Amino acid sequence: MQTDYSKVSYWLQAIRKISHAKLFLLDVTVLGVVVGLFLFRVPLEKWGESAELTEQPTFAQEEKGRWNFPLRQLRLEEYSLKRGDALATILQQKGFSPQEISLIVESARGVFSMHSLRTGKPLYLIYRKRRDNGKPLYAVYEPSPYEYIVFHLYDQPCVEVIKRDIKVETRVAAGEVQSNLWHALVESGLKDDLADAMIDALAVSVDFYRQKIGDRFKVLYEQDMVEGQPVGSGKILVAVYEREGKSYYAFRFSPSEGKTEYYDYDGRPARKAFLKAPVKYSRISSRFSMNRLHPILGYRRPHFGTDYAAPYGTPILAVADGVVTEATQRGGNGKYVRIRHDKVYETQYLHMSSFARGIRPGVRVVQGQVIGYVGATGLATGPHVCFRFWKNGQQVDHLRLNLPQPEPISGQLWEAFKARRDSLLEQLKRIEYPRTSAEKKPNTAP
Repeated sequence: MQTDYSKVSYWLQAIRKISHAKLFLLDVTVLGVVVGLFLFRVPLEKWGESAELTEQPTFAQEEKGRWNFPLRQLRLEEYSLKRGDALATILQQKGFSPQEISLIVESARGVFSMHSLRTGKPLYLIYRKRRDNGKPLYAVYEPSPYEYIVFHLYDQPCVEVIKRDIKVETRVAAGEVQSNLWHALVESGLKDDLADAMIDALAVSVDFYRQKIGDRFKVLYEQDMVEGQPVGSGKILVAVYEREGKSYYAFRFSPSEGKTEYYDYDGRPARKAFLKAPVKYSRISSRFSMNRLHPILGYRRPHFGTDYAAPYGTPILAVADGVVTEATQRGGNGKYVRIRHDKVYETQYLHMSSFARGIRPGVRVVQGQVIGYVGATGLATGPHVCFRFWKNGQQVDHLRLNLPQPEPISGQLWEAFKARRDSLLEQLKRIEYPRTSAEKKPNTAP
């Protein structure tokens, strides 16, 4: 039988081509695996294992934005924390396994308490815009404007507490009462907390229940600034209130380490032993009387208290340091709190809508602490607090009492205070009052 060499040659060439093709495909496959390992940063020794956590992210050069992240290369999701929310639960919903969550929680130990997340505050989850595998790279929580917490959620989890840079600016405000004090304070640019602080600092010297048109005030204060925005409550350095040609001052001064108080021009503490009233910005609706017509019972009887009308929910303040002896509800008094201040004085606060958190018999309170909220429980026609005052076991009209006054600064402290006072006065003098509408009006007289 004669061999057909041409056919043999054809088949040999075909087999050779197929072998080359298989080798080429094998080479391409191997090259693809190597490139894939490089791009996704999976170590060769871990090949075949399941890398659960997201790999460490890398970003192109870009100007950093919020939280020092290149946010244009990322996707931001804001999660509003609700009651009962926990970071572990949220991460589980986002696809993290129990083992991954355990690593993240362990990395926070000693750095940040996972139980510190507060309802109503946002938790920010940050994802890669591209190549997103469904899991966030970071979680960011801001407990306050002064700091934020970054949870790094990739292959080696860690938690950072980042303090923001704080700049302190000295600012000024001034105003004149044209209609009412609160409107003047707002017009001057003071925020509510600073307006409150100014009134508190001057409350001993100035009767703010008798505002007068033409009253004027100046305030010099420090304001914390973070990233160009004011944060936190400002600190009043000095305030002056002028009425009918007389000036009332409050100077911030630290007589000892860790203690800061306000003092008047003569170095007398602005904080008296007792506040004049248990609520702010209210009006007296009924005074202490031995023969008052009761608005509900319809007959005359003594009224051993002073009623301060205020909206429902207005905070009621302890007028002095002391110990709560009663916090209960009884008869016409409704819900009330009674406080013993010393061996001589006691106070009582009636018709509350509710008690403040933690207020119960045996608890020590400080002057100005919120002990409850205005309501109309018991025999009351509307929301108010009936404030009662005891001296040596007898109910008395506190508005007619000459209550004890604190002693002024003396000795070396006086010299230190005087130097501080005079320095602040120089700065206060440079603050100008705003022009009133009458002063702005052009003179059209011939």
